[in-house]
Amino acid sequence: MEPDWCYLCRIDASGVDPRAAWGLDVWDDEDDPEDRIGPMAPSRAAYLRFLCEEFGDTFDPTLNDGESSIVLESLLAEPMTDPQARTLFFLSQSTGSDPEVHLTYGEARSKIRRLIAHRGLRSA
Repeated sequence: MEPDWCYLCRIDASGVDPRAAWGLDVWDDEDDPEDRIGPMAPSRAAYLRFLCEEFGDTFDPTLNDGESSIVLESLLAEPMTDPQARTLFFLSQSTGSDPEVHLTYGEARSKIRRLIAHRGLRSA
């Protein structure tokens, strides 16, 4: 895969802990986000910072836990990015599966992780 468009390369080059970039350490509390007024956890902040960079948005470190949850949900609901689409296409070809289209960012991220696991790679 070419580093210019490879989603996995973008994660590796981001300098963010891979667990944070993949959102593995981010759990959503079941409480109403408006009731969660404490500061966001460092892992949530790192994940949100990564997603803001992905979408060209400004990261706001002053968001509380509930506000950051709402922003995360909205970013994950955005359409998948071109690097995700191209990475999915490449991984799908190498596993003999059909590439999926019209996924959200969050769905594409999960699909990429599953395809990486299927190929036995360590990047996810």
